[in-house]
Amino acid sequence: MEGEVTIKDTTAGSPAAVGFYGLGFAATFAGLLNMGILPDALMVIAMAIMLGGIAEVIAGWQLWKKGDTFGASAFTIFGLWWLGFSYINLAPLGLFNATWDAASATSMGFFTLVWGIIAILLTLGTLKIGLKMLTVVFIVLDLTFLSLAAFFFGILPLGIAGATTLITGLAALYLGTALVLNAVGMKMPM
Repeated sequence: MEGEVTIKDTTAGSPAAVGFYGLGFAATFAGLLNMGILPDALMVIAMAIMLGGIAEVIAGWQLWKKGDTFGASAFTIFGLWWLGFSYINLAPLGLFNATWDAASATSMGFFTLVWGIIAILLTLGTLKIGLKMLTVVFIVLDLTFLSLAAFFFGILPLGIAGATTLITGLAALYLGTALVLNAVGMKMPM
């Protein structure tokens, strides 16, 4: 009928898969860099900004609209972590005409340690959600932050932190893929 408005079903899928892909790609490439497998950081920084940072923040904001406080908070803060970490690494190179020296190892150690503590606290929340693979992703994320802190404090070699980061990335890529494939009827364990 003329002038009649039809409203389509606006139920949207979960943006969590995009967030896990963001974490997964950024962490996988960062892990490979820290293990000495990738020869340079440019691609890793690009992945950290675009996927680890921006994609996770967008996923977090979309989850906020859906009323998912845990997912919104986790993706948004960890997305902002990737952006902050990228800036810390780029500022000494003159990004935005910054003239700061590189962050000290001690500063970076405390930076990653505090984020590790927050990640551990959020891991407790995953136990209530009941999605086993989510808990696995958060546990290896905890280990990533703690191993990075240990590296910056001079306790562990960078390769070990890189390996934990790689495992985090692969676990997040698996969970992102499982969310997508389960949404189309293929059942993957989560």
